[in-house]
Amino acid sequence: MKVKNLVLGIGIFIVFMLALGYGIQAFYPEPKYDDYCDVSLRIPARIGIEDCKFSQGLEIKQQACYKVGGEFRYEYDEQGCIVDGYCDECKIAYDEDKSRHAKIVFVIALIVGILILIVGYAILSVEPVGSALMASGVGAIFYGSIRNWINLSNVWRFLLLLLVLALLIWIAIRSNRRKKKGFGFSFGFKFGR
Repeated sequence: MKVKNLVLGIGIFIVFMLALGYGIQAFYPEPKYDDYCDVSLRIPARIGIEDCKFSQGLEIKQQACYKVGGEFRYEYDEQGCIVDGYCDECKIAYDEDKSRHAKIVFVIALIVGILILIVGYAILSVEPVGSALMASGVGAIFYGSIRNWINLSNVWRFLLLLLVLALLIWIAIRSNRRKKKGFGFSFGFKFGR
């Protein structure tokens, strides 16, 4: 492979991955934390913090809030000591919408990845475009999987990885056989060397 083809292939891959990420963000933006929770509720500058005492009851209240997925908001006195707090459940809605968004991004990236992988395989003899598109298809599947990884159970993670591995092995075997025999892919394309 010539150096220019390698550089062009890497360029195609990088630009495709950027276009995929920014395209999804442009047409289906990710939920923003600021739209759900008030970020102005920050810890004030504390004066004489060594004199503050944290009550056991407040700690139990805080832990109960974290268990339900909320965000505990502290209330301070004029010295900057924590005196009370409440459970802000804005984070729960944010996490639910973020999870739903990740699942849809996964489906979009998976579909695009498989389609680009097939197109790349179909035009593999047109170097470096075929190889770069195949790499881009794998990259799109990887991107979607990473974005949704936290929502998948270990079984689904294993099955997804196994499926992609089988697909990649199948494509590698088919493309190497095709090179030896010198005929094209059977989508109606006839590319020979």
